[in-house]
Amino acid sequence: MKKILHNNNFILFVFLFFCTLWSGVFYVFPDFADNPITNCSTAFSVFVYWCCICIGIFLLLYLIVLNKYVFAGLFPVFCVLGTIVGYYRYAYKASLTPMLVDAVFHNDFQTSAELITLTLVLLVILNIGVAAIVVYFRFKYIYVNHVCLQLFIAFTGLFVLLNSNDRLHNGIMQRYPFNVYYNIKLYKGMQHEIKSERYCPDTLSYSLPNDSLVVVFVLGESLRADHLSINGYYRETTPYLQNEEQMYSIANIYSEYTHTNRSLPHILTRADSVHEERAFDETSFITLFKNSGFKTSWISNQDPAYTYIYFLNECDTIIHAHPERTVYVYSEWLDEDMLPALDSLLSNISQPNLIILHTIGSHWFYNNHVSDELRKFSPVAENRVITKNTSEEIINAYDNTVVYTDFFLKQVINRLRDRNAIMIYLSDHGEALGENGNWLHANDSYSIKNPACMVWYSDKYSVGNMSKIEALEANKNKFYRTDFLYHSILSAAGIPSSVIVPELDIFTASGND
Repeated sequence: MKKILHNNNFILFVFLFFCTLWSGVFYVFPDFADNPITNCSTAFSVFVYWCCICIGIFLLLYLIVLNKYVFAGLFPVFCVLGTIVGYYRYAYKASLTPMLVDAVFHNDFQTSAELITLTLVLLVILNIGVAAIVVYFRFKYIYVNHVCLQLFIAFTGLFVLLNSNDRLHNGIMQRYPFNVYYNIKLYKGMQHEIKSERYCPDTLSYSLPNDSLVVVFVLGESLRADHLSINGYYRETTPYLQNEEQMYSIANIYSEYTHTNRSLPHILTRADSVHEERAFDETSFITLFKNSGFKTSWISNQDPAYTYIYFLNECDTIIHAHPERTVYVYSEWLDEDMLPALDSLLSNISQPNLIILHTIGSHWFYNNHVSDELRKFSPVAENRVITKNTSEEIINAYDNTVVYTDFFLKQVINRLRDRNAIMIYLSDHGEALGENGNWLHANDSYSIKNPACMVWYSDKYSVGNMSKIEALEANKNKFYRTDFLYHSILSAAGIPSSVIVPELDIFTASGND
């Protein structure tokens, strides 16, 4: 035993083990506290996932512990940041995201100070004390031999862990401490994308006669057309919308892409199957709305990606309903949380308005995106691992999100009913629900390529736009790609741009003949 205790490597690895255990419990475990765990198998898989992240922390600490001065400088910072990230994840279900990084850089001191609690201060002090003891122990008792060899071992181990599996890599990079680097990198990439130069296909300004028009575009998420009862689905999933007299469902839409990061640039710009480059070379229809005197606003209930962050920043106003949410948070995340922001925008209408609502919709994990009172179908999927649920449970949970979308859109319509307004809903793509063994999206299942699409207009809107309504009636059963949106939303707003292609305009009688 005496020989073992004097073994430098043994003491080093025991030291690293306890540092990692402390980090895993206090800095990483809060990320798993809200995971839906229904049985021992699920608990074991979560534990294995937690262990993988701890292995990453072990290897990272292994890298910095080899030099005591580097360790003394970095470990206290590691502990303070871990305390802050872990505390907000546990207490507020808040994950580190590029939007939160932006808030850190741009919030005034008073706003930031309001988020500091006594509990957080005490936890930071405690962890600084622990860090001081650990650093002292490193100086006093840890001796390192063969530093270059051990650096190579630590670096190689970390490299293999982070590159062995894409899913594991993504999961680790969304957890502390790797999420600090990952999200700052994402934030910087987004800032670069925002500042990139794009070409506007129509630089003319158009003067519109009506300054009260409100155009609302609701960007859906993973909603497939054939699960809406308004389209004939056997379950009543859209009871509100199918009773709206001025609601049209455009059921035959084809989505070029099956994941958000590619489908949104395609939807918002003039991009099509022939000119895909326009999604990244041109501005969206938002700029044309601005040039025509519209106030433009984007209310987001998703964490934006670099592929479409540019379009948010074309808007005059950007509002994030949940800047702290990511798909790794398993707690309630509802689209109705965007309604207060919508109310605020609608309370002061002095010019035409374009309002974009980017929903979380029917994204997995489905149960998170449905309020308890609207869970109509049961039993539902309770396990975050798809294969741990039955097909019936997954489809029930998915259909509940459709019921919730019906409810949400009804709330939006109620706010627009007495205004001169039109609302267009288009989901970014559909969702696979077991067809050919496929689930979720980002694969080639046909159901993913048929997203839901609906149009609603108010009585006041119809007064001066009967020709558009008649064209919509004539075109509602025709086949369109998502390319139609760019041209149709400009037409719906009465913007007479030369870039509108009549064949792609659902509000033109000749549309897609």
